[in-house]
Amino acid sequence: MLLLCAGLARADAVRFAVDHPFTLIDADGTPVSDRDFPGKFLLIYFGYTHCADQCPTALSSIVEALNEIGPAANAVQPIFITVDPERDRGAMLRRFTAAFDPRIVGLTGTPDQVAAAAKALRIDYAKVFAGNDDYVIDHSTNLSIIGPDRRMAETVALAEPYQIAAKLIDVLGKGGVALGDVNNLRAWR
Repeated sequence: MLLLCAGLARADAVRFAVDHPFTLIDADGTPVSDRDFPGKFLLIYFGYTHCADQCPTALSSIVEALNEIGPAANAVQPIFITVDPERDRGAMLRRFTAAFDPRIVGLTGTPDQVAAAAKALRIDYAKVFAGNDDYVIDHSTNLSIIGPDRRMAETVALAEPYQIAAKLIDVLGKGGVALGDVNNLRAWR
């Protein structure tokens, strides 16, 4: 089961204990668990594929941050969890995440599974109808970083790529990841 956690997601950085396991599925309909990413830090963003600006910006920032930290990014698994499980499934979800970077794993599930995962991370979202059957989804823009032991997590506000990179370097360094290959490491600290 993919482990997500409870905690305040509105602050700049909040550490909290992981206390809820969740089962989600990938674009192929395969169940995904935290065991599928042993030894990795999970970098999680909630969004949806029909999002006009916020989600593409967030995923682009995540990818740029991972690129900035170089080989240390191998210790991080970026995950996109949809808040629109009715539309975001299968090939659409796979194409959306792959358009940003093939390292990003797109996850969905039943509406109840997604709601439980979002609630555990204090991610707010709501469907807003545009006067007809079409809708958008208002949602939080926080990132969650869960350590490889799946006991502790940190939720941080979405920021510029260099700020995400600096946060990742801090978390990875505290987690024992070798950072010797990070370009200009002193500038990040």
